[in-house]
Amino acid sequence: MTRVHRQSALLELLRKGPVRTQEAVVTLLAEEGIPTTQATLSRDFVALGVIKTPIGYQLPGISPQGAPPPVSTEFFVASVRHVDVGGTIIVVRTPTAHADALALRVDEFVDPDLLGTIAGDDTVFVATRSAPAAKRLATLLFGYQVPRERH
Repeated sequence: MTRVHRQSALLELLRKGPVRTQEAVVTLLAEEGIPTTQATLSRDFVALGVIKTPIGYQLPGISPQGAPPPVSTEFFVASVRHVDVGGTIIVVRTPTAHADALALRVDEFVDPDLLGTIAGDDTVFVATRSAPAAKRLATLLFGYQVPRERH
């Protein structure tokens, strides 16, 4: 069982809704044929940005009804170290192992100018339809501020 496979299964599980305890998550993963320890699960939670709420563990920015919020979340702010825009691409630097979770949230964001993402370990490339769209989405999602031109 690879880390990527386990984390993908964990993401699918949490997309269905919050899970009350870590023990319950371990049990649900085991029922899917994915044995894991609570220590490994805790590391996966950190890597994926899973949050603990009063109703259980869940993906960041997901409301109890499962709908992603229309604009940026605290998770976006906490997961972003640096943002830059080059043409139609937004380059987002994250802490190590946070890029996948961030790219997933960006991919869930509905906007006609958002084409998709590519995630590495600590970098996400966000493809957009145009340079103005890239600046707009970088500002909307990540609080990007367009650098001032130097004279």
